[in-house]
Amino acid sequence: MTGLGVFFSAMVLAFIVEAILEYVLGIWWQPLSGRMRKRVIMAVGLAIGISLCLVYRVDLLAELGFEATIIGQMLTGAIVGRGADYLHNFWKRLRNAGVNK
Repeated sequence: MTGLGVFFSAMVLAFIVEAILEYVLGIWWQPLSGRMRKRVIMAVGLAIGISLCLVYRVDLLAELGFEATIIGQMLTGAIVGRGADYLHNFWKRLRNAGVNK
């Protein structure tokens, strides 16, 4: 899979994570306080993101020249768990950092 393909795969997974979080936690867990709600959303997003990246073997770091490992998949899952907007901004910064050298 090419770099763009891996990024697209990670974006799709990030959208799935956001959709699950919005649906499940947005509707069913309204009674949680603001601070506790944010912690639960972050923890659940992290777990779902890492799980999806491990299952589908998505590793953004491998596309940046690092050796493909389970650690790379887990780190990608942590990024995916933050959501699509965060992933897009992260990838843009990484790509621009390489261009500016």
